[in-house]
Amino acid sequence: MNTRRSRFTWAVALVGLCLAVPLAAEASHFRGAAMVPSIDSSGLLTVTTTSFWRKDAVSNASPRVNGSSMTQISNTVDQSDARFAKRVQVHTRQLTAAGTYNISWGSCCRVHGIRNAFASSWTMNSRIIWDGTNANSPILFNFSAIQPEVVRGVNYAGNLGAVSGNGGTLTYDQALNNGIVSQPPGFTIDPNTGALFIPGSSTSGYLDNSAGQPGADYAFSGNIHNSDGSFVEFDWLFDAVNTASNRAPIVNDFTINALVGDTVTHTFTATDPNNDPLTWSFVGLLGPNNLAPTFDPSTQLFSWDTTGSPVGQYVAQVQVSDGQLTDIGLLTINLSQAAPPPGGSLPIPGTALLIGTGVVGLVAASRFQRKRH
Repeated sequence: MNTRRSRFTWAVALVGLCLAVPLAAEASHFRGAAMVPSIDSSGLLTVTTTSFWRKDAVSNASPRVNGSSMTQISNTVDQSDARFAKRVQVHTRQLTAAGTYNISWGSCCRVHGIRNAFASSWTMNSRIIWDGTNANSPILFNFSAIQPEVVRGVNYAGNLGAVSGNGGTLTYDQALNNGIVSQPPGFTIDPNTGALFIPGSSTSGYLDNSAGQPGADYAFSGNIHNSDGSFVEFDWLFDAVNTASNRAPIVNDFTINALVGDTVTHTFTATDPNNDPLTWSFVGLLGPNNLAPTFDPSTQLFSWDTTGSPVGQYVAQVQVSDGQLTDIGLLTINLSQAAPPPGGSLPIPGTALLIGTGVVGLVAASRFQRKRH
C-alpha cells in the first residue's frame, strides 16, 4: 500500500514538472508584435514580423497562412534598447491561386505587471488579398518607428507611420487584442491618419509596471486597414517616465513634397533630454518602389534620386541611440508627377532640399508635442 502511494505521489510530481517546464519557458515575456504581408506578381507571399520581448527571454515568431506553415528566410535580434529585445523575422510561402490569405500566430504569455492587460495568451493577425496576377503591398509599416516613451504630465504625440503600397486608402482602429482589457488612459488613434495622442492630464497619472518589468507599463493595440480588405494588427507597450530619468532621444519628423525626378535631401536632427552623445543608422525606405537612397550616419544626411519612381507616399526611416534608448525618425515624401506646360515638355527636374529648417515644399510634422500642463 505504501509502495503504491509512493508511486502515485512520484507520478503526480512528474506530471506537474512536465507541465511546469513549458510554462516557465514561455511565461511572461511577450511585449508586442506586428506581421506585415506582401505578395509579388508570381504569388510569393512574404511576411515580415517585428516582435518585442523581455530581454532575457526572446522567442521566435511562427506565422501560418490559412493554417499552413511558412519558410523562414531571415531572423535577427536587436538588443540595443535597454527596455526590450526586438526580433525581426521574414517568412515566405508560394501561393498558387488568387484569394484572401489570413496570417496568424499566437502563444503564451504577456510580460507580467502591465497596468491594463493580463499576462495571458495572445494571437496576432493580418490579412492580404491577391488577384492572382499583380504584386500587392497593401500596408507598408515598420512597428519600430513608434516611440514607446511617455513622459508623465506631458502630451504624447506620435504616428503609426504606415503607407499604402498599392494606392489604397488606409484607416485605423483601436481594437483590443487578447489580454488587453482597455486602452491606456486618454490614448487615441486618429482613424484617418494613424496619429497617436495622449493628453498630459492623462499621462500624469500613469504608473510603472507593477512587477518591475522595465518599459512595460501600458499595452495598446489596434489594426491598420487597407481599402482592398487587407489589414495588419499591432500590439505594443508604453513606457511611462519622469522628466528626471534617463529619457529616449527624439528625432524630428518632417514631411516634404517632391516631383518625380527630384533629388530629395534631408538632414535628420534629434535632441536628447539628457544631452547624451547620439549614434545614427539607416533603417529603410517604405513606398511603392524602394530605390536605394543614401544616408551618412556622421552627418545625418539622407539623399534619394527619385528618377523613375512611381508617384505615391514614401517614408524614410533612421534610428538614433543614446547607448541605452532609441528612437526612429520619419521623413514622409509625397511624390507627384509634374504636369507638362501646354504645348511643352516636362521641366528639368530640380532638387527638393531640406537643410536644418530651410526647406522647399516642406511641411514640418514633429511627433512629440510636449506641452506641460
